[in-house]
Amino acid sequence: MRRNNRVNERQRKILYCVVREYILTKRPISSEHVLNVSSLSCSAATVRNDLRKLEYLGYLYQPHTSAGRIPTDKGLRFYVDETLKLTKDYTQRSQQIEVRYSMTYGDMEKILEGAAIALARMTRGAVVLEKPDTGRLKVLRAIVTPITSYHYLISIVTELGLMKFMPFRSLGDVDHSKLENLLNQLLRGKSIDSLSSEVFESDWDEFLINLSEQLVTSLKEDLRNSMIKYGLDVLVSSETFNIDEIRALSRFLSDDALIKSFMNRVQEVPTVFIGSEHGFQGMERFSIFVDTYRRENEPMGKVLIVTSKIVKYEEIMNVLTYVTSRLTEYFTVATREVGR
Repeated sequence: MRRNNRVNERQRKILYCVVREYILTKRPISSEHVLNVSSLSCSAATVRNDLRKLEYLGYLYQPHTSAGRIPTDKGLRFYVDETLKLTKDYTQRSQQIEVRYSMTYGDMEKILEGAAIALARMTRGAVVLEKPDTGRLKVLRAIVTPITSYHYLISIVTELGLMKFMPFRSLGDVDHSKLENLLNQLLRGKSIDSLSSEVFESDWDEFLINLSEQLVTSLKEDLRNSMIKYGLDVLVSSETFNIDEIRALSRFLSDDALIKSFMNRVQEVPTVFIGSEHGFQGMERFSIFVDTYRRENEPMGKVLIVTSKIVKYEEIMNVLTYVTSRLTEYFTVATREVGR
């Protein structure tokens, strides 16, 4: 016999209510509870019949006779899809808002680290934030600022409107204006990844040339790590997971190549993979949220959040969308500021 897969509007409301209440209470939901917290105008018998049909269709299951119902991954997927409809509508409206206030430059690492920390704390999840591809970071200018007789600060301004600050100490005297000229000759107009051994004019001071090459090497090494991670401890302390689940989560978060491959497969954002949908063995009790931050319409990097499977999905999506929207605004406005 073929299953009747049609779910009417009342059953959709009941299913949404059951999932929402289970997320809030983490307890099986009964027909009486559904009627108490909803505006449905039907009998308890009708709700029980609908719950049986939803269980038959695979949206819910009953842990034992006379108990309430618990959502399956399919039931959670229904709930999230309904939530995403609202989130995508918000995203489309927010992208049409023209940002009119000026924004200051900042250290790219600090901005992105701050976003990752904020996300982890607000969602109680583990966050992976993909940095912009260093190949896109074309240098506009290098600035050398003396701090003391032997201490200096180099500011690297990129076309993304971001600055990378590098303090350094020299045991010898440094003509900071000559060093700045040399760094600009070496860096200006080039992307970070394209930098290689350069041939300088013979009248350049050898000490300055060696120092410049060391600083460029340090800059490339500093930008080599392409991901910012935060919040593993926040996630594992927010709910009880067994040791095997924690190990599987730790292996996933420590494997940059695996995370990068997963991010590259995600085409439509924002999105969420519930339980076994993401396909990572041992992580069936976790969900993975993914969104992208941009410069205008150009993707700059993805943001990934791992949470417990039983969470307030709409709150996580709202927080994630908010943070990626703010990063997009920053990158967009800062780039316009540089172009003036």
